[in-house]
Amino acid sequence: MSKKRWALLVVIVFVAFVYIKLFYKSFTVKVVVKTADCIVAVDVKRITNTLLWNIITTPGQWKNISFSSGRKDTISWRDMVNIPDYILAFHVSGQPAGIWYMALRVKNENDFQKGLQYYHFEKTNTDEYTSKDLGIRFFKKGDEVLVTNNIAENDRYLTAVADELFIQKEFIAEQSLQKAIDAKSHLAIYLAPGNFLKDAAVISGNFDKTKIEIKTTLTPNKQFSFTENNFSYSASSLCTLGFTQPSHAVYGLLSDSNIANFSKLLNFNADSLLLPTNKYYQLDLTAIKQRVDSAITYSYDDNFNKVEKVVVNTIQEPAFNFVISGDSADNTYRYFLRSSKFEQTAAGQLFTAMPFVKSYCSKKSEQEINITAANYQLQTLDKTFTGIFFLNILLTKIPNGLVKFLPDGLIQATANIESIQIKANKQINRIFIDCIIDKKKNNHPIISN
Repeated sequence: MSKKRWALLVVIVFVAFVYIKLFYKSFTVKVVVKTADCIVAVDVKRITNTLLWNIITTPGQWKNISFSSGRKDTISWRDMVNIPDYILAFHVSGQPAGIWYMALRVKNENDFQKGLQYYHFEKTNTDEYTSKDLGIRFFKKGDEVLVTNNIAENDRYLTAVADELFIQKEFIAEQSLQKAIDAKSHLAIYLAPGNFLKDAAVISGNFDKTKIEIKTTLTPNKQFSFTENNFSYSASSLCTLGFTQPSHAVYGLLSDSNIANFSKLLNFNADSLLLPTNKYYQLDLTAIKQRVDSAITYSYDDNFNKVEKVVVNTIQEPAFNFVISGDSADNTYRYFLRSSKFEQTAAGQLFTAMPFVKSYCSKKSEQEINITAANYQLQTLDKTFTGIFFLNILLTKIPNGLVKFLPDGLIQATANIESIQIKANKQINRIFIDCIIDKKKNNHPIISN
């Protein structure tokens, strides 16, 4: 064979290898049970390819990022189980919302056993192992493993799903799983039809060098109606939020505990705020402003003389305005009066339900009341949006002194994020939701380890 033919053969083999390694993907329904009502599909190769392309085109963003543990004596999950082209995590209908499952296949039995010791797994049943350190439990049958994050709830949940997957072999319909695969996104979430959804829906998530985008289209059942409103807001505010009054059916989706927690957060009854004949609600949080406050205390010297001491405190307060608009706004105002949420002052009616910042409630008309912080100044309304819901957050305007109180994981996850925008509008009977997370304009990746 001539050198040219040998070279051509080598090129063909190399191209085929690259294609299979980076682009060819397959999936199987045999890792998701028939009763799954929500599936999260992670496209491993798409994520890998995007990261590789980002590293090649913007190497400066990744120079300080390490993708290895740095230790050769550790056992990783890649040693224990095969990583499929699509990682498919699922929730099962009728089980608590926080319990999820994922089926994997053992890669090497010896390494798998080493991993059990390394991650401190304990055998809790004939086929079950639990690691309190990792917060996971799994059911092992031969070389098949069903993993769950449920270690606190009754283990019958895991046993029931393992029976459906390994014994009954009841798998999800291929066309249902195909919906998530066809999204062609880094991450896709399949939602089965149910109480809220008339048709199945897919939430897709993608990222590049500058942003993360999440979008979906929902078709609710006919009893769940939504209205739109024309909102005007300032793009320079730290946080702007607007939403229309949810219908009775939509509000009914909230559990009593959800409503109770919401009422606790508001410091008054949520049912008195979200009244059916209201039109919309809007929050404008322009900034977290700093205020210097002084307090006088007294002590006594050795001769029992009173000594005055001035203590100066630096206080950070939100500057906000909250609008309640609609035919029931006056009813909410009267509820505040009846429940003694006002204190009459020279500056107006002090809203005592907001103890962390001095704010006042004012009745603009029979259809509108405002709750406004004393330090609030109206910004230029340079943006408009027509829809059901919108949320804009400028994370860069949150003072560092407050960021440090957030959980470490959240601080790390948002360290290089500039803004978050979520919008929802409707067309006929469908709801369109779009979320964009923008990266800061610097030389660091939006996703880091």
